[in-house]
Amino acid sequence: MKAWTVSELDNIIASLKPLLGARLQEIKTLGNDIVLGFFTAGDLLWLWVDLNALRPVMLPWSQLPLPLASQKNPVNLFLRAHFVGRPLLSVERDEKWGRVVRLGFGGDDGIEIRLFPHGANFLAVSAGKIISWDKRAELSAPLDTKSFGADRNLDELREQWLGLRSKGPAGKKAAKADPVGRVRLDLERKQKALLKVEQELQRKSDLPWREVGEWIKREQTLEVRAEWAPFVDKRRKLSWNVDHVFGKARDVEGKMFGTEQRRNLLLEEIRRLELELEKPVNQMTLKPEKSKFQPLKDSDAEGRTLRINEELVAFAGKNASDNLKLLRKARAWDFWLHLQDRPGAHVILFRNKSTTVSDAVLRQVMGWFVKLQLGAKFPKHAGEKMKVIVTECRHVRPIKGDRLGRVNYQNERILIYQVP
Repeated sequence: MKAWTVSELDNIIASLKPLLGARLQEIKTLGNDIVLGFFTAGDLLWLWVDLNALRPVMLPWSQLPLPLASQKNPVNLFLRAHFVGRPLLSVERDEKWGRVVRLGFGGDDGIEIRLFPHGANFLAVSAGKIISWDKRAELSAPLDTKSFGADRNLDELREQWLGLRSKGPAGKKAAKADPVGRVRLDLERKQKALLKVEQELQRKSDLPWREVGEWIKREQTLEVRAEWAPFVDKRRKLSWNVDHVFGKARDVEGKMFGTEQRRNLLLEEIRRLELELEKPVNQMTLKPEKSKFQPLKDSDAEGRTLRINEELVAFAGKNASDNLKLLRKARAWDFWLHLQDRPGAHVILFRNKSTTVSDAVLRQVMGWFVKLQLGAKFPKHAGEKMKVIVTECRHVRPIKGDRLGRVNYQNERILIYQVP
């Protein structure tokens, strides 16, 4: 389910007009969900807020669309203490911030609902006190809200949200049997994966290995700031710490390169799936799901991953043992790559047997591989030409008993990669 556009959100707000003057009576909170029940015309009308990090939603319902238990939490208790029994006086979208909706209950008291992907939140203010669902953050520049294709109406938004909320094996099995359901399930998986990848990128970027290393090298002491203490070992010599910290920095930078590649691929796949959902069912080109091939997990190896697309994935082992595990897992038609006359990791490019691998793809893999090998020294080799050995895995044989993970190979091609 793609994020709402501003015009779609305006249509939702227009549909909330029947709630004006209605008194807040029921409050249910569980997981990412906050559900408000307003009493009007002898019945309850519901406003369901789903603070999912990837696809935050706010939808009105005449009846609850899903069963929902309720758990008490600070927001629930605050709303009960300050808002139950009070009439809703206004519903407005903040023109400056786009996806921010405010429910007014008189004076400065009200509720603010933020519907930004990766920035969703629910805030309530009353009597000068404020409480929020998640940690409060200052609003920054509004996100791009351009629409691709026609806006969805209220019924379409409800249908898409309910499709994503379907639970249990039976619901998933039914969804997979339906082309639209398969796309939605695939889209939700990709969105969850993207969230994890972005969290991982943020975690890695927050690690100060290089900053610590530069400081130690410059100051020639291990008496670092308190927050850097976990990154040094005062039992060791200063020279050991310098080598260790810069080695960790290179590892993190190499991993970040592969993670960024994965993020870019996920963004492309999410965009493709969103476009797929806009097509009529008879024009959808979704292929049946295939079982996942996971060489690292299947071989119990550790390493780095570069995903070119669904049919081409490259893996580099972290050490000699992992290299051999990956090589044993490889099929005859997969490609093996190695820098000529340089020790280091092997790369296996796993592919579908019928997939043709162009030189452009091989150069993309080589670029990732060389940057992984050189780490922080990559910019210092700008303009240098390196020879890369490429051959099918059927022509690669490990040297028996060799602890360094060396191999014999034949039928190779030598490709030249120039460091940009």
